[in-house]
Parts: sequence; C-alpha cells; structure tokens
Amino acid sequence: MKALHRIVAFLLVPALGYLLGATIFNHFWDEVEPGDPAKAKLVAVAKSCERHGPVAPRGFGFYYRCQTEVRSQPSGNVTKWTVTGWLEPSDIGKEYAVHTARRGTELTPDVRSQVFLGWLSTFVFAIAFLFVFVKIAGPAMPEGRRKRRMPTRYEPPAT
Repeated sequence: MKALHRIVAFLLVPALGYLLGATIFNHFWDEVEPGDPAKAKLVAVAKSCERHGPVAPRGFGFYYRCQTEVRSQPSGNVTKWTVTGWLEPSDIGKEYAVHTARRGTELTPDVRSQVFLGWLSTFVFAIAFLFVFVKIAGPAMPEGRRKRRMPTRYEPPAT
C-alpha cells in the first residue's frame, strides 16, 4: 500500500498539477484582441485550423493549430506560419496584428488582454498546489534515519 501511495504522490499528483497549471495559464494567455493591423509591421490571417487535445502539454481542453498567411506591411511579402493556441476556426479570415522576436520563432499577437490575470491565477494555483502536494506526499516519504543516542561519557568510579 505504501508503494501505491508513493506512485500516486510522486508520479500522478505532479503530472496532474502541471496539467492543471498549464490549463489555467493558457486559458488566460490565449485571450487576444486583433490589435490595429494598420499600425502593425506584420499582419496574420488564419487560413485553416486543426483541433488538438483533450490532454496535451498545454493542459486539459482542446486547442487549435492554425495555418496563417503573414503579410509584412512595409514590403508586402507574404509567408506561411503555423500558430498554436490563440487562433480558433472562428478567426479564419480575420486580421491580427502580430510580431515575432526573430525569424523562425512563433508569432505572438500584439494585444494580449489578460496576461496579468493569467500569471496571477497560475501563481495562486502553484502556492495552493504546493500545500496540497506536501499534504499528500508527506506521509509517503521514507522514514528518516534513526537518531543515534549520544554515547554516555565515561566517568571513572568514585573512590
């Protein structure tokens, strides 16, 4: 029974905690607004979306991986990108102002409306989960080494 408790405490509970934390964070992180495509250097338009889930590294629930065409405003060049998470099939055909840190990295929308709320709720969840984990895993910890008694000091017999 102790072995089953350890499996649950050290394998299943951390995995469940990670998935719940990722779900909370990505729920708020994926809330985006179109921004102002007229002022943006890059404008993305979703062309097709593929649904993934219900359990993934992004947490519980379904998310979409969308193929987009990204137009550079100054030059007019059009490239294809894959965007994960923040676009949905209802966004196909809509223009979003986006940016990227450097070539080859993922596109990021210019306006994420609930980033602070996502970080805050994930932090609160992490603190609460830490207490739950200690409560569950504490009894499953192996017993510590037995404490040795200190040797008694030799005292010569009184004469």
